[in-house]
Amino acid sequence: MQIQQLTGKGKIESNQDFICVNKLESGFSFFLIADGMGGYEKGDGAAKIAVENIFTFLNHITHINEQNIQQAVHKANLEIKQFNTKNNIKSGATIGGVIIEKDTIHIFWVGDVMVYQINKNEVLFQTKSHTLVNSQLESDNLKEDKSLDKYRHIVTKSISGKSSELNIGYQSKTFSKAQSFIICSDGLHNVISIEQLLIFIN
Repeated sequence: MQIQQLTGKGKIESNQDFICVNKLESGFSFFLIADGMGGYEKGDGAAKIAVENIFTFLNHITHINEQNIQQAVHKANLEIKQFNTKNNIKSGATIGGVIIEKDTIHIFWVGDVMVYQINKNEVLFQTKSHTLVNSQLESDNLKEDKSLDKYRHIVTKSISGKSSELNIGYQSKTFSKAQSFIICSDGLHNVISIEQLLIFIN
């Protein structure tokens, strides 16, 4: 398996992305990006907490499914709540991850980190971000409108220690060696289209 990583701080003072590429004790491959939320304090710390807690939880189980991943995210959310309380701050992160289990991939996300499953030039699946725009488009049956772009960065779900129930996005898909996947934060997918990204990869 060929793996490539690329990250940078962009126009902000520090890089708030945290990348984890690792193997679980079960032998499954684990890939996760957490993006510290812009405008919040210590976003890099929140991203690191989210990744470490999700990996640690899933590293001690033998079966991967939506419920177990949900529990891992819930644990991370509690840890960030304690982190925020201790430092008297607001911080949080959005995530996107993939776990490869033989010929199955488990895709999960919270917020606007995107995951794409691709086969050469074809996008087989892409996650739908938890954003205010997507929520409005679903509930009000609005058509895509350029005027909505200014709200595209507002997420409706994040791992930020809030006590409200946090349901992840999740999909289980078949996966072959001929396929690839891309995980990217909004620092990339808001600037480069998936079509441009596929040209770059190929």
